[in-house]
Amino acid sequence: MTKKILSIILLCCIVLLALTARVYVPRAGENNLEDKTTHNIIVWYTDEAMEGYLNEAAIAYQEKTGIAVSLKMVSGLEYLEGIQEASLHGNEGPDAYIVSSDSLEKARLAGLAVPMKDPAGVLNTENFPQVALNAVTYNNKILGYPFTYETAAFFYNDTYLTEMAQRAIEAEKDAAEGETAMEELEEGEEPDSEITSDEIPQEEGITQEAILEKKEEIFPTSMVGLLEFANTYDPAENMETFLLWDVADVMYNYGFAGAYMNVGGIHGDDREAIDIYNTDAMYCLSVYQDFNQFFSIDAEVVDYKSVVEDFKNGKIMFTIGGTNMMNTLEQAKTDGSFTGEYGVASIEMLNANLEFKPLSVTTAVVVNEYSEKQEVAEDFARFVACEYVDSLYARTGKLSACYLEEYPIPAMQDMMACYENSVSLPKIVENSNYWILAEMCYTNIWNGGDVNGELMDLSSQVKKEISGEQVTEEKLDTPVITESYIQEE
Repeated sequence: MTKKILSIILLCCIVLLALTARVYVPRAGENNLEDKTTHNIIVWYTDEAMEGYLNEAAIAYQEKTGIAVSLKMVSGLEYLEGIQEASLHGNEGPDAYIVSSDSLEKARLAGLAVPMKDPAGVLNTENFPQVALNAVTYNNKILGYPFTYETAAFFYNDTYLTEMAQRAIEAEKDAAEGETAMEELEEGEEPDSEITSDEIPQEEGITQEAILEKKEEIFPTSMVGLLEFANTYDPAENMETFLLWDVADVMYNYGFAGAYMNVGGIHGDDREAIDIYNTDAMYCLSVYQDFNQFFSIDAEVVDYKSVVEDFKNGKIMFTIGGTNMMNTLEQAKTDGSFTGEYGVASIEMLNANLEFKPLSVTTAVVVNEYSEKQEVAEDFARFVACEYVDSLYARTGKLSACYLEEYPIPAMQDMMACYENSVSLPKIVENSNYWILAEMCYTNIWNGGDVNGELMDLSSQVKKEISGEQVTEEKLDTPVITESYIQEE
């Protein structure tokens, strides 16, 4: 009987010990990471192009830390609403997710974005351009790691530019020789008939260094300078126009007045910092409208796809494009359909006095405030956006907002310079349609609309959306355009 009672007691102890072990949770600070599954995280994204890169990054992260990352691609429609629903009422809500920076205010107000602690100390201008850090900052707090970017860049046919530089050098030599001959004739000097052909100095060829110097000298450094370039040089063979771009997409037009259309301040979240209707912006958009007189681009006919093809086929010398244009040209160089050379430049001036700042869109890896694994989620955000990005372009065709030690394609570094000079979309929830409003304003101006009235209407609409009340701007005088091309006409 005694043995039976002891056996029962022993069995009870074993069962109790097993139950205790199953429900035991280590206290904070205890080193008990043998079961890494308790730290596994879920990451959501919307862009199918990111699938290969994110899968590779997740595998690399697990090999490094032992923590598995479950990836889920979801629809971009009602994206934040879906995250909130899954976080509150499901078990598959993300610990981290990728989102465009202009949605960060909405994410923060919905409790879906937690400020970054940045334990590795990477969220600084040594690793990211200031525009990227501004894009992910809301209410003076960084809400994510800058991941990818898209912006507008100035593309040019470098083969044509080289030819023009050579012709310019030859013309200068011919002019110099002509002046010398005229001086000799004026002085009455007779040619020396005793000099043999072997003794005549041979003309030296044009050096590569001289060509590079001339290319740098003649290359337009402003948008107005491009008009002067077009009026100075003859088009290359097969070239149909000096400049053509998609004027219907504000991504490629915004730079004309982007430096002077302040919506939300440096971080795009300040409702008191709205300055759209001003003299500088009007002047810039008046110059923008003048470009239509010179290049006659029909917004209803010319689209981005046709522009890329025309540039690739050598019909255009200059254009404004995005990172996808660079991808197309690189692919065309590989398959032989583009045999020339191209370049990417950051045009930072409209003229000698006014800036040119294109629009940019930045994505961020954000940590969900509902997550119980925020520390691990932030570490993966840092890993995928900063540490592992060397393979991002090869796997996705997208450019990293993080600086790279080496750029596999020179144009990638030039694109980064364009990004550094860009302005981001605002984060203000009430102005979530700012892109559409700005595009309508630019299109109307391009098609001949009144610059003053269009800009005034845009400013009034943006302020009305924020305040909820009708806003009437005090009318400003339209500035007089004093560019050299006006005087020449």
